[in-house]
Amino acid sequence: MLDWIRGRRGGGQESRRKLMLALARAEDALVETHVRNALELHDAMEDELSLEDALATYLDAMALARTEAEIVARRVLTRAQIHAPPRRARQFS
Repeated sequence: MLDWIRGRRGGGQESRRKLMLALARAEDALVETHVRNALELHDAMEDELSLEDALATYLDAMALARTEAEIVARRVLTRAQIHAPPRRARQFS
């Protein structure tokens, strides 16, 4: 894609900046979609799969590139932690 911009007349730094921004937004939206879908899979299979197993199943099924899968996994685990009920402190006697 960058080669296409470079080949265009008048496609300088501003065009490249706009393209990179559009690609970053698209990539972020795609990752967010994967995060939502993985969490929805866990919600649907909650009685049968732990979050980690649901996430692994989702990532295997989607066959994401390793880097993208790691980003999705971190975001899923972070989001699940944020929305999890707080753990009760253990009482010691």
